Amino acid sequence: MEEINNSSRRWFILAAYTLVALSSQAIWLNFSGIAVPQVETIYRVNVSEIGYLAAFWPLIFIPLSIPTGILVDRIGFKKVVSMGALIIAFFSWMRIFAGRDFIMLVVFQSLAGIGQPFIFNGISKIAGTWFPAGEQAVATGVGTLGQILGMIVALIVAPLMVPLSSFSELRANMIVFSLIATVAFILFFIISRENPSFTPSHDKNLVSEIRGLLNIRNIILLMALFFIGVGIFSGLAQWIESMLASRGVSSLTGGIIAASMLISGIAGMIVIPYIADKKSKLKQFVQVNSLIAAVFLLLFAFRANIAIYFAIAIVIGFFLLSLAPIGLQISLETAGEKRSGTSASLIWLASQVGALFLILIMGDLGPVTFTVSKVLFPPWFLTMLVVAVLTLVAFGLSFFIKNTRNRQGKMINESR
Repeated sequence: MEEINNSSRRWFILAAYTLVALSSQAIWLNFSGIAVPQVETIYRVNVSEIGYLAAFWPLIFIPLSIPTGILVDRIGFKKVVSMGALIIAFFSWMRIFAGRDFIMLVVFQSLAGIGQPFIFNGISKIAGTWFPAGEQAVATGVGTLGQILGMIVALIVAPLMVPLSSFSELRANMIVFSLIATVAFILFFIISRENPSFTPSHDKNLVSEIRGLLNIRNIILLMALFFIGVGIFSGLAQWIESMLASRGVSSLTGGIIAASMLISGIAGMIVIPYIADKKSKLKQFVQVNSLIAAVFLLLFAFRANIAIYFAIAIVIGFFLLSLAPIGLQISLETAGEKRSGTSASLIWLASQVGALFLILIMGDLGPVTFTVSKVLFPPWFLTMLVVAVLTLVAFGLSFFIKNTRNRQGKMINESR
């Protein structure tokens, strides 16, 4: 087992998975950076209708999350992730055949979203079966950062390829993104292998298996933390440019600030899990990161100059996004490798519900202004105050997480 976990193959498998995760997010947000005026003009639709191209993905994710997580435990990550990558690649090509028919474009774009939960629920199993204890959190971080890289690719490459409202340029962009998804699928299918130590789960009572996980304190707490954390991040990614625009920041500068948050998040998803894994202080890093994120989210509620907004966004990205791989590692150590796919699916399910909920809530609260003692609080102040309070709630909940390692850094399977 030790020799297998030290095999160099594990890094190639992880790199192939990261590319698949990247392609998934790039296809999801393919049209977000070129919604106005490019897609709006080409298809003669309004912004709300353009939103359908991305909005259906989390709705599709929710009912498929648990079934795909169970599949990972039963048949292994290679078949499940490959299936998801193939679905995304196939329907990304079908979008091109939709031509100028916007309804068909929405249909094929949404069908591609079926593949996303197949991919997301595989990373815990890859980390648990291929990496030794001291590398699992950072492996999860590398795998999940592919999601952030994909978002950056979509929001930067698409506007560069489609600067004008040109259907030929848009089609070329879709072809390039479809090629990325296809190459990602092929590479993962060829490179990935199940660890020889992997034994499929044969538990026939799915209800009892899920109920058993839901009776574990750590799993419930992690679901709540992912509901809050991923929800807040998704809301920020959606509304940060609108929030900054209300304070006189140009859309270009707002986009750069948003990108800086994502880029710093990538660094955080590597650095923080690496340190937490080596120090065997997973719970403590959840606590510290949550508190720091809460403070800087509150600072975002106030008017400031552009340099300060950059600094705040960088800190939020670094400490907020790094919570995801640490949380998934706690889930892996709590549920055990054999149920890592199912436990991850419960957590990702909660995250998608949180994303939908907080994107809507933050958007509704955004325009709200109010006065206290003759002091007028501007738009988005209440929104950021609410998310800061929610992050403090996450900070409080983190104290109830049970440690999954003893003082020597050895894992404790709390499901026993």
